[in-house]
Amino acid sequence: MSEYIEANLIEIRKYLKKRKKVISKLNSASIIEEFREWSKDPIPESESIWTLPDLTRNERLKNFCRSIKKEIK
Repeated sequence: MSEYIEANLIEIRKYLKKRKKVISKLNSASIIEEFREWSKDPIPESESIWTLPDLTRNERLKNFCRSIKKEIK
């Protein structure tokens, strides 16, 4: 999982590098600072990572609700 996260961080860094060239200096500094806050603390290997399922399709939503045994109306 950490390889996947590292690959995503690399892509985000590439995007930020391009993006900060077209936005104001203040916005650029704000975005870079926010990115540094959540990217500098790596997730420990022993810690499990929870992700949210993609519930955009009705079948997936029903399946998810069934798996947690809860009905959403």
